[in-house]
Amino acid sequence: MNTANLAIIGVMLLVGMASALGLYKAGGKSQKANTADQDVKDAQSALDRASAMAQAEADKPATETDILARLNRGNA
Repeated sequence: MNTANLAIIGVMLLVGMASALGLYKAGGKSQKANTADQDVKDAQSALDRASAMAQAEADKPATETDILARLNRGNA
């Protein structure tokens, strides 16, 4: 009877350790998913800033010299 109790306790410990390891790995995957989501948000934010800067540059009034330079290059 004593050996059977030790075997049962051993199996319970192994199952508990396997469950804990599975939960640990699942938590790591969740953390990686959160990190990926944050990377996407950061990239979108950087793209929005770059787009806003490009639009502000395009909306900036051109000087006479700039207009003449564009006409000479054929970019007007």
